[in-house]
Amino acid sequence: MAKVIQHKMNNDRRLILLGLDGATFDLLMPWVREGKLPHLKRILSSSAYGELNSTIPCTTPVAWSTVFTGKNAGKHSIYDFRESFHRNQKRPLISLKSIQGATLWHIFSHFGKRSVLLNVPLTYPPEPLNGVMVSGMMTPDENVDYTFPLQLKKEISARFPNYRINIDISKYDTRFHQDALSFLEEVEKSFSTRRDLLFYLMENERWDFLFAVFVLPDRIQHLFWKYIDPKNDSFRSSKAGKEIYERIVSLYSMEDKFLGEIYDNLAPQDYLFIISDHGFGGTDAYINVNTLLQNWGYLKVKHKAISKKAFFKLWRFGESKPIAKLMPDNIQRLIRKTIRKRRSSFRSEIEELVDYGRTKAFFGSIPSQGIYINIERDKRGIPKNRSKYDIIRNDIKNRLLEIIDPSDGKRVIDTVYFAEELFYGDFVKWAPDIIFIARNYSYLGRQHIGLSENISYYFNEPNGFHRREGIFIAVGPDIESKNINSDLNLQDIAPTVLYALGHPIPIDMDGETITEIFNSKRLDIEEIKKIEKINFNDGWNNIYSDEEAERIYSRLRSLGYIE
Repeated sequence: MAKVIQHKMNNDRRLILLGLDGATFDLLMPWVREGKLPHLKRILSSSAYGELNSTIPCTTPVAWSTVFTGKNAGKHSIYDFRESFHRNQKRPLISLKSIQGATLWHIFSHFGKRSVLLNVPLTYPPEPLNGVMVSGMMTPDENVDYTFPLQLKKEISARFPNYRINIDISKYDTRFHQDALSFLEEVEKSFSTRRDLLFYLMENERWDFLFAVFVLPDRIQHLFWKYIDPKNDSFRSSKAGKEIYERIVSLYSMEDKFLGEIYDNLAPQDYLFIISDHGFGGTDAYINVNTLLQNWGYLKVKHKAISKKAFFKLWRFGESKPIAKLMPDNIQRLIRKTIRKRRSSFRSEIEELVDYGRTKAFFGSIPSQGIYINIERDKRGIPKNRSKYDIIRNDIKNRLLEIIDPSDGKRVIDTVYFAEELFYGDFVKWAPDIIFIARNYSYLGRQHIGLSENISYYFNEPNGFHRREGIFIAVGPDIESKNINSDLNLQDIAPTVLYALGHPIPIDMDGETITEIFNSKRLDIEEIKKIEKINFNDGWNNIYSDEEAERIYSRLRSLGYIE
């Protein structure tokens, strides 16, 4: 039975921004056509919808920060889950305090409107606002103060004792069938509790803007993409694979029912925007960029790096499928547990092993897909020896574009960007100097030091990673039903939310209002208005203890964001 919320009498416009992290029409549309998602089919029939282009790189921290601010990373300053090497060479984890400029909830507070935020990534530590906030990804755990106001945490603990901000993915080794099913069971429990909390907040809090994010698609797709890949059914051809596939489909069906409940509870003046921060696809290979940079003479390592080779031999042994077939599960588990424990050192191997005094360039991380040029800079972040900087950057770019995959004889890298080609604003100086895309993100650059090969293949692993093509669905009193074929960009979400609720748009936003979703009557009555930028900057500081940071690092490792 669908949840029914009693609406208080209010003629003001309201808007629900519902994030389905990692959702992609590549999965959803086939299931809609097959009748597996009847509620989404119903919503699409009365909505404006289309593919939503994510950021470059199309990773969680960059993308959600762009949604919050309507700005490119050169203005909001977020390029990774960790601070930029150019900002802080120790590279601590980012938090809400790292984001530069005003967010949507700051702007609504400025206009006297009330916001409710639930499980939105990068909202830790929660901050005072006109409304309530329950922080999301990058929150250490439920033991910290994860709500504003603080008493809301007590209320959640009393009413929803099973509420979890994050699933402890590291508990599960999803290569093993029972672990995979147990993990999916926990995904279901986590989703159900968060859904119930959302309906509770909808009914018991006054709100004009409600922003909630559900991570079910992202978590499943990172670990099981090739079981549900609509282009390849090889992973679900076995009995075990079919069981995992059917279990996953049941979870998307549960999410579909939830969407129907949200839709059915909209008041006549309410808008519903459903978005994802990125799409998804399979992970086929990793490019060992630091191995390449080392071979090209740009990266130098300390002597302790030699000891890594033995570890990588053990790691490869544990990852080998032929070995796995010959080895009892209990022995496999012991080896893989040993490897995981060894990988869980607090400091990244980059910081441990790179000799920065002699290194000119290094690859930063999977989320950034970027290379940092290690050269002396002035206070503005500009390289002091620009000629030397340009020579290094151009040489690395040319070398990247020349990489050939020996498995098929074809080029690996699609595009190589310099920072200023992607970003603009005061904080371009903190961006990786080189960012690339390899085979539409099916090949990922990674930061390992100690691997001998340039490319490591993962065709036989079920892992998935992001693609740029996310989803956008809009429903509301003056929204036209249509399939939008024009380019929609993530930075357009914030100005479109503001316009839908009748507010002017700060001039420093980079996005544009998506006017084609509104009917002509609305556009004739209300023109798009601009205002001066709304200043807000809480100032950066490192807010995590070592223990809290390690818990977050563990989850990021489990999702394949760091290694």
